[in-house]
Formats: sequence, structure tokens, C-alpha cells
Amino acid sequence: MKKEPAYTIIKYLGGAVNVSRILQKCKGAVYRITYSKEKGGSNGLFPSIYQAQLLTYAREHGIDLRPEDFFYPERLQSLMQEKQTPPTSKFTKNPSVYNAGNNLQL
Repeated sequence: MKKEPAYTIIKYLGGAVNVSRILQKCKGAVYRITYSKEKGGSNGLFPSIYQAQLLTYAREHGIDLRPEDFFYPERLQSLMQEKQTPPTSKFTKNPSVYNAGNNLQL
């Protein structure tokens, strides 16, 4: 199981590959942050040097990442969920929509 808040931050920043590029570390090092201490990870907590690098990157690129996000992932989870909510569709009963296929020639 992936440990929070690292898992959410990695996802928020576009995945392990993006985060590895930002930190100039291998992808495995980024994944390892999400592992438990028993599995050689850091229990979901980014080391402070990585936090500083990610916050600097976010600020320079207009990404809403805050220091508290490294300890409480709920705000980022909420932001990501809002982005995934598809816009509501409006269904129409316009006859041209229903008859659109009638003009096709086979």
C-alpha cells in the first residue's frame, strides 16, 4: 500500500517520472518514498531537502503546492478530485440530432 502524503503529491505533480526529473533522482527513489519503513521507504514523508526542491519547482511553474501538503494530503486530494469530475452533459431532444444519421449514404 502506498503511503500518504507522498503518494498524493507524486500523483498531483504528474507521476513518479515527473517528480524524478524535478528532484534529479531515479524513479525508484521517488517510489521508495511511498513505501513503509519496513520496506526501506520513508513512510510517505518526503525528506526536507526534497520538499524544498518540490516547493521551489511548484512556485516557479505556478503549481499550487504548499508546505502543509507534505503532511496533510486532503487538500490536494480534493483538488485532484475536482479536476476529474467531468462536466455535466445536457441532453437535447433536437430532431436534427436524432436524424443526423439518416443522411448518410452507404
